[in-house]
Amino acid sequence: MPEPTPPGTTDGPGVPAYVGVDVGSTTTKAIAFTADGSPLASGSAGYEISRPSPDRAEQEGQDWIDAVDACVAQLAAQVDLGPVRAIGVTSQVDTHVPVDADLRPLRPALLWQDVRTAATAAALNERLGPEGRLAGWGDERPVDASNPVPRGLWLAEHEPDVWAATRWLLLPKDLVVGWLTGTPCADPLGSFKVVGPDGRYVAGVDHAPGLAERLAPLASPETPAGRTLRGWHGIRAGTVVATGTMDAFGNVLGSGLHEVGHTMATIGTSVIVAALGADGTPAPGVVAFAPFCSRHVHAGPTQSGGESLRWWARLSGHSVEEVVAAAATAAPGCGGVVFAPHLMGERAPLWDDHVRAWFTGLSSSTTFADLSRAVLEGVAYSLRELLEAVEVATPRAAALTLSGGGSRSELWCQIAADVTGRVVRRSREADTAVVGAATLAASAVTGDDPWRAAASLAQVDRVFEPDPGLAATYDELYALYRQTYEVLGPVHDRLAAHRSTAPGGTP
Repeated sequence: MPEPTPPGTTDGPGVPAYVGVDVGSTTTKAIAFTADGSPLASGSAGYEISRPSPDRAEQEGQDWIDAVDACVAQLAAQVDLGPVRAIGVTSQVDTHVPVDADLRPLRPALLWQDVRTAATAAALNERLGPEGRLAGWGDERPVDASNPVPRGLWLAEHEPDVWAATRWLLLPKDLVVGWLTGTPCADPLGSFKVVGPDGRYVAGVDHAPGLAERLAPLASPETPAGRTLRGWHGIRAGTVVATGTMDAFGNVLGSGLHEVGHTMATIGTSVIVAALGADGTPAPGVVAFAPFCSRHVHAGPTQSGGESLRWWARLSGHSVEEVVAAAATAAPGCGGVVFAPHLMGERAPLWDDHVRAWFTGLSSSTTFADLSRAVLEGVAYSLRELLEAVEVATPRAAALTLSGGGSRSELWCQIAADVTGRVVRRSREADTAVVGAATLAASAVTGDDPWRAAASLAQVDRVFEPDPGLAATYDELYALYRQTYEVLGPVHDRLAAHRSTAPGGTP
């Protein structure tokens, strides 16, 4: 049953009812919303990704908690949070932090970009074979390096003291929710790599001894995980906290998707594409999630979206703004230069831990502007590749709702429209996962269908039409982007072997 409005709470114009929080890969953001979805105040806090070696990416779990606390403090400086009825949290996924029984992190978290377990995953896949993977996961596809099973195996082998002290292996949002409520929890959508269509943990988790007992209990994202243990920047003790889910699902909700064929894309640190299908029939290279409130979502994340832009800015000695400004002066197609944004392997739809990024088509006339635009176009090619993979299971979308930090660049929005040949509808709120998190918070106390609730909150601030005159150019370069990956496959396999044996190298 939906819970009544807490005593002293009045929903209305200018009164905060829900707080949504998204723990991203480089930034946490929080927004206070009214009951009808109007944003009242926002806050953000950033943190670094540590890269101790080429194939490793880590963050301190305490950094997420500190960032969430700082964000809500910023909200409290702008609006009285006393009337808040519930809190929702989403976060980056495929990022795991081992914690003890008191929910204290025992080591830095392994981020979704971290592929140190590639060799562990490869050995597991070889040992199990297609039949073993089918028996363990209900899917013959190889287990990738960010799956909790190879990560559990790696920790047990390389950091046995940490693994022995580990009580829970948590996603970032699960750690934050646990910090707020004292209750460890997880949800089937955020834990999709070890959860089957029935919404339960798969038998495959037993391939990492001790992992099953370290996975938190599962609950649906819109259900209450617990209540706040203490007063917090004006939010009362006892305020409901939703179980929450992965950022990708938050983005889907916050983009307003609610009918079959509705499609969204996010250009954040990575690229995420998701669409609503008529059923849960899988498509190669993407994930068919367990149904959530009677909707079937097909989606996948790449490994490097906005991260590619930041990498190129850092490498070239320019700011991100300077790179984008230079890219705007280059011609579409960059004179035939193509960039592939596989800086740390690739997730959907390739699931290739060995592949790395490349520029092709360079010449003595290639300019900094050409390379800068090529990076933006290369991310758009990976978006198109993922979109086409998703659409094996869903109707072809005429339009995409685009969000994420990359969507704040009008140039990148137009490139995405031109490369994909689809209308791009830019979300008013860059971090739609925050909108999705607030929607889950609302559903936790009202019992409303989160899909319909989110559809009424999502708003678009601009529409970008594809330029038909560029279709032939981008179709040709996209085909070359795909072909180059196929041709370079054996090269990347050999380079992976070289990295594993080189001094200071990792698998």
